[in-house]
Amino acid sequence: MPLLSNILKIKKPSKHGRSTTPSFICEVPLHVLPSQEPVLQTRFEAARQCYNALLGEALRRMRLMKQSQAYQAACKIPHGVAHLVERRAAFKQVRQSMEFTESALSRYATEIHHSWIGDHVDAVLGQTLAHRAFDAVDKMVLGRAKKVRFKGRRGIHQIGSLEGKSNQAGLRWRTDHLEWGALSLPMIQGAAQDPVIAYGLAHPIKYVRLVRRNLRGRDRYYAQLVCEGIPLRKLDPQNGCFQHPLGSDVVGLDIGPSTIAVAGEIQASLQRFAEDIVRDHATLRREQRHADRQRRANNPNCYDAQGRAIKGKHPHNKSRRQRHTEARIRDLHRKEAAHRKTLHGQLAHRILAQGATILTEKLSYKAFQKRWGRSISIRAPRLFLTILTRKAESAGGQVIEFNTRTTALSQTCLCGQKHKKRLSERVHTCECGVIMQRDLFSAYLARFVEDDALQVAKAHESWPGAEPLLRTAWQQATQNQPASGQRQPPSFGHFVRGPSQSRSPEKESLPEHKTPDVVILAQVGVRADESVKVEVFRTPRL
Repeated sequence: MPLLSNILKIKKPSKHGRSTTPSFICEVPLHVLPSQEPVLQTRFEAARQCYNALLGEALRRMRLMKQSQAYQAACKIPHGVAHLVERRAAFKQVRQSMEFTESALSRYATEIHHSWIGDHVDAVLGQTLAHRAFDAVDKMVLGRAKKVRFKGRRGIHQIGSLEGKSNQAGLRWRTDHLEWGALSLPMIQGAAQDPVIAYGLAHPIKYVRLVRRNLRGRDRYYAQLVCEGIPLRKLDPQNGCFQHPLGSDVVGLDIGPSTIAVAGEIQASLQRFAEDIVRDHATLRREQRHADRQRRANNPNCYDAQGRAIKGKHPHNKSRRQRHTEARIRDLHRKEAAHRKTLHGQLAHRILAQGATILTEKLSYKAFQKRWGRSISIRAPRLFLTILTRKAESAGGQVIEFNTRTTALSQTCLCGQKHKKRLSERVHTCECGVIMQRDLFSAYLARFVEDDALQVAKAHESWPGAEPLLRTAWQQATQNQPASGQRQPPSFGHFVRGPSQSRSPEKESLPEHKTPDVVILAQVGVRADESVKVEVFRTPRL
């Protein structure tokens, strides 16, 4: 594992040919005077209209490019390595001829800058907005997105951040305040005493991002300083070591819609994502119904006599009380999102304490959203994987995602046989004697995946020492009562009380493997000389 001090010295070329260095974000809260807030709102509104204009122009150029004969001829070039250079050259030529490039859109932003928008949006900010607009439309061309979204004046779709390209022009940070033209926004009093903020201010600043958030109905402003270096690792004042140590083990993960199974060399666990989050559905539903009644009262022409929405009519009228109700709903979601992100970060640190090399399956989280949308909206497993990947790379480790088709961990056993299971079958059973919770067993097998292939021999060799850990984690997951007071999810399965499933006489004769089995039998109240009848339970789908 590379040392953290060596990460600063690494310089990798970017896609533009420039060298890049590690970066981290230091967020500083700003103190905005009442006289400065209208100026900021006007500039954000001008930036919103500038972005929408750039987005519309990029869409127009994209449609013209797709209608051209040169583009259609480029699409007919066969795929493959032999024609790769030819296809790239053809598409690059048609993009330049139709002026569908980022540089061309930046020149259009200069034309917009000559209008009234130029009084509030500087040229550097216009270039960054052009980059955002072009990147959004380019994802549609490449098939990574189906549509783009124009920014609105209010709500969750309003423009929430503006950034510069360097710390020399546009948005600039100077010692203890943010400068933007004639505006000077100081950080709140006492913020420099925070060790995280003080650490960020001591590093070179690449560029600054101004963020606007709506908290409890009011806009708050923050300066995100993109600094050069690595994030601060806090020390424990008691022993002088890092608060979040890094392990040297290889950790396997099995991520589900609402649960996660972790299997390491000395520790294993099975738990739900963000268990402490308890969405107050009663309060949220009450506020949503209140907002719906207000929406219907303010827009009676949009609904028929039976209360059904009329097609083609949209309820745009909003009263002051309706806006307050919607603000309370947004605040409930905001608090939940902040709490969820904190819990994901804590779980990521616990996993990294076992090992910085993490292996997991490459899943389609969009498919998760279609099938378990409500659970995904609360648990957000993809957000957790993003946080874990960022923290692991910052610590010198890595998160490896392997192909599920070539490994098929949920169907493979240690003996080499494959057993196709339905999603409702939560316990893995095999004729060779292996009985284990499905997710925990998949997380254990993930540790032995190399080059998208499962090394069955290595997994079979380490199984006697790992089985007691997995059984203990399974038992604790099924018996522990969640903090939210809810029942454990059916995906955990029913814990099978019985002795160790290692039937090999040679393995059972080893003293180091007898002790954990006896401990487990004592916990569940089963003697070693008793014959236990094992039953496989099938639980309903998630």
